[in-house]
Amino acid sequence: MHTPGSWRLAWLLAIPASTGLASAPPIILDGRFSDWTDRAVVALDPGGDGGLDLVELRLADEPDWFQMLITASTDFDLSDDNDLVLLLDSDQDPNTGLQTEGLGAELRFVFGARGGTYYPESTDDPSDGIELLYGPLLLQGAPTITSPQFEIAFARNATIEGNALFLEDRGSIVLRSGTGDRLPNTGTISYQLDLAPPPPARDVPLERERADDLRLVSWNVRFDSPWEDSEADRFRRQVRALDPDILNFQEIYDHTPSQTRQRFVDWLGENPSDWYAAGNADCITVSRYPILYTEDLDTNLAVLIETDALLDRSLLIVNAHPPCCTNDDGRQEEIDQMLALLRRVRAGQHPEIPADVAVQLTGDMNLVGLAQQLTSLVTGDIVDEATWGPDVAPDVDGSALLDTFPLLTEERLSYTYRNDSPFASYWPGRLDVSIVSDSVLELGRQLVLETRFMSAQRLSEYALLAEDSASSDHLPLITDVRRPTVLIGDLDDDGCVSGTDLAAILAYWGQPNPPIGDLDGDGTVGGTDLATVLANWAPCD
Repeated sequence: MHTPGSWRLAWLLAIPASTGLASAPPIILDGRFSDWTDRAVVALDPGGDGGLDLVELRLADEPDWFQMLITASTDFDLSDDNDLVLLLDSDQDPNTGLQTEGLGAELRFVFGARGGTYYPESTDDPSDGIELLYGPLLLQGAPTITSPQFEIAFARNATIEGNALFLEDRGSIVLRSGTGDRLPNTGTISYQLDLAPPPPARDVPLERERADDLRLVSWNVRFDSPWEDSEADRFRRQVRALDPDILNFQEIYDHTPSQTRQRFVDWLGENPSDWYAAGNADCITVSRYPILYTEDLDTNLAVLIETDALLDRSLLIVNAHPPCCTNDDGRQEEIDQMLALLRRVRAGQHPEIPADVAVQLTGDMNLVGLAQQLTSLVTGDIVDEATWGPDVAPDVDGSALLDTFPLLTEERLSYTYRNDSPFASYWPGRLDVSIVSDSVLELGRQLVLETRFMSAQRLSEYALLAEDSASSDHLPLITDVRRPTVLIGDLDDDGCVSGTDLAAILAYWGQPNPPIGDLDGDGTVGGTDLATVLANWAPCD
């Protein structure tokens, strides 16, 4: 028998797809949450319970993933220093699995401990099961930094020692914290899978959108792995598929910039002497275009690259690898130093770098702690102003920079780190970033190359193998940029000329002094404006 709370939640999740689920956008697991707006709230708590205070839960699913959005009243770190527990009853049978909280849980997962227990048999002893880390679940969680909200996904085909995690298309869950807070307050949350049609497949090609786009690639290659005999072919295939113009590497400790240039440019089938290289500590940049100036920033590297012919200005790249894990202070210190350099540049006080230079901040930033670090990179907020001076307006026009948030080529996932070792405890996450000055750069392709989620057709097309991405525990991050283009007829500034722009023309047809749509400047919207939109028709992909 359902408790009243359980019955209500099951009813919410059983709403027919035609009433809204079918039109809801697919969930993109990137640590941003606007795509959850149309998903029903399945559990709600008024808050004020203290400790890790859970206030809301939303659920979603698609053929490959069971997804949830958890909201708390305050920031916390999902992967560390919390006692949040998920209990998943995957067959909605209270007589199987762990007998607790009014359900029979096949899975008990403790997020702060980054591990859990699977219960193939009925038991009331939490320790009487199969211990596991995230790997068998293919658990995804975002963001990797502190937040009051986290989106989480479990693979629906997950197996634990041959046992399927999801046994039926319906089940129940409970969330609770160590302080006694619980979602729902009473009863359980019932769910049913496959109520809505699956979202369209994501399939983005690797090629540049335009032939003259400048391709920037950032890649932590894990302790000089490109020189290991067991990994070299994997790296070779990937770099050939990527066809980069500028490569920013991290974790090259035992090879010089010259050796790195030789290795990768040879793989590209080009003459290494036609390329340029610079390095500091484990950060090495290899460029098709001349490197005009370099500056060491602690163990990070700033390089000024001659890109005037492509971008109408030079490009300043900060290739960075701040310290890992619990060293929040060390990470913030190095980020503050990067921003102090940028402040000197924007103020026209750097003797070698022009004030209007285009900027990319990129690399394995080890974003696994406080959210302030990412905030600083984007907004120019320096924390230790006593040491590094006041904040900086980081873009050329005084605005914030743009965090590009690339996704995997064929999955709506944003992770750049993935370690499939059975002993790895941190689930995949977005540790690497590409942050650019979008006031002077226009974006092309933004991708993360992950061969383990690519179709056989795409792998064959690019001469890749499914396990090539296992060459490192970080994935190559692709950022294509170009000089800004003025797209005539793009009235809503969405980067294309399409039906919404045509609708704007029709909405303001014949009106004097319209807010938009008067493309010929004659004071009204008419036939010539319509002709201009149609002549420049360029729908988004």
